[in-house]
Amino acid sequence: MIKNPEKLNEIIGQDTKKILDWLENPRKKSLLIHGPTGVGKTSSAYALAKEKNLEIIELNASNLRNKERIKNIIGIASQQQSLFGKKKLILVDEVDGISGRHDYGGLAELSRIIDDSKHKIILTANDVSDSKFSTLRKKCELVEFKHVDYLKIFELLKKICEKDKIKLDEKKLKSIARKNNGDVRASLLDFAASIVDEKIVV
Repeated sequence: MIKNPEKLNEIIGQDTKKILDWLENPRKKSLLIHGPTGVGKTSSAYALAKEKNLEIIELNASNLRNKERIKNIIGIASQQQSLFGKKKLILVDEVDGISGRHDYGGLAELSRIIDDSKHKIILTANDVSDSKFSTLRKKCELVEFKHVDYLKIFELLKKICEKDKIKLDEKKLKSIARKNNGDVRASLLDFAASIVDEKIVV
């Protein structure tokens, strides 16, 4: 059974210690994890919340886009206390989806929210190298995630097979790991599809 990481050290192929260090640093409210798709950015936020018993609120920036929606949704979430008496972590996914002429000040509003937030905020993005993200980069602790070496992905798939008594040839596992170019999520999806196709669960 494929399960989501529950601790940061279960995120493969990335340096997650910086994320723990950021959480304990009162001077930086926001963290920006950037890198290619499927390498553990969002999973890291959820693993952190699970490990540290935080209430996590996930919002997708690319679905909000303009200033008013960001203010009314992310802004309000950044001020509200947890319903469960826990510390709260706000996850804003895909901030690089806020771009272009039709976003009407969305990035500026997000920067303002970071300044005023009562809670820690994690932002994720594929690429924030564009100059329009310069203010956001300055406000955030930056952590770069990279493509994961295929052998690390292979070891993960192998471990799942051993734990769940799944019989799948190691060549097949390596093929799945190699073909997805460092994308862990895509490899896990292909792995799950292979199990279903070949009906090989013991």
